[in-house]
Amino acid sequence: MRIDCHDCAQFETQHCDDCLVTALLHPPDGVVEIDEELDPSLDALSGAGLIPVLRFRPREERDEVPGEPGTGRAEAG
Repeated sequence: MRIDCHDCAQFETQHCDDCLVTALLHPPDGVVEIDEELDPSLDALSGAGLIPVLRFRPREERDEVPGEPGTGRAEAG
């Protein structure tokens, strides 16, 4: 899974402080790749309350309005 915090709808909100990516990487400067093999381990740790859950939510894409910057560069992966 590829995560870019700048593409998160919750970027720079109170949810960042309680997100897995921020907790482990405080917050990252660029794209983070989480290996699928780590998912069960991360789920177990967050389920036990030892680390926060992943709170990444891709920004919704919308039609650009002239003079208004676009949103989201969400990348599935």
